[in-house]
Amino acid sequence: MRNLFALALAATLTLTAAAQTAPVVTDAAVREALPNDYLRVSYVPASVQVTSLSRPGAVRAFVTATPLFTPALRVADLPAYSGLVNDDKNVLVAMRCQPPKPEAVDAVLATWPGVFLALQRDIPLSANACIAPSADVPTQLACYARGFTDQPGTAVPLVLDHALHYAALLFDDQHTAQAQWLRQNYGIFPAFSGLGFSVKDSYSLDTKPMTAQQILVESASPEYILKNVSLAAAGCRCVRIQPYPGRSQARLDPAWIATAGGDGVCKEVKAIPARGH
Repeated sequence: MRNLFALALAATLTLTAAAQTAPVVTDAAVREALPNDYLRVSYVPASVQVTSLSRPGAVRAFVTATPLFTPALRVADLPAYSGLVNDDKNVLVAMRCQPPKPEAVDAVLATWPGVFLALQRDIPLSANACIAPSADVPTQLACYARGFTDQPGTAVPLVLDHALHYAALLFDDQHTAQAQWLRQNYGIFPAFSGLGFSVKDSYSLDTKPMTAQQILVESASPEYILKNVSLAAAGCRCVRIQPYPGRSQARLDPAWIATAGGDGVCKEVKAIPARGH
């Protein structure tokens, strides 16, 4: 397996349609142009206070596109579309974010070419930083990203193979430090496809391996990576919902999050209304 420095250094979402817009049109719109309306759901212990998109110290955070989740899904079902699982024991944190200054979050559709561009923006390098090997892991990743060339071609499998093979080297046994950095700072795990879609039901991938057919079928919901800024800077309305009987069966409506949530803070809410409003 080649070392990093040796390398120089459409699925249709059928969740539902908003208003009378066909799902394929909605999906195309949020992928071809940044929606600037994002949804993020997570579960945290009661002692954890959420003040930014991701955990403190992380560089990026994963979100999905709000327009694709109307009508509302049940809490039991919604997290799976982002590669998570429902957790009845922890606090549910749900935020809807509409950044007043989109440049502050630097949203990128979560493709591997997009990640490589984001790495170069997030880890500034001097012009000659990649001439010689560095012991600094972030520098290694930024140089590796700089070395990627998104080559056009006439055969889709071959074009994708080039990008996916380049990315896959980050997860081999020679690059564990780089993979760990991506997990801690970008939230990128081996379940990340880099195709711009989260892989539904991929949370347990380490114990329940998936075939290529399963992965492609379950690639339903577009996902984006945003800079890990404060909730206020990201224009987030946020709710915190403690565990209670029936929480997983309630429908989590993004419109309700926007009205019930705190402005730039996670507001404690007792329960999700029966109809999400």
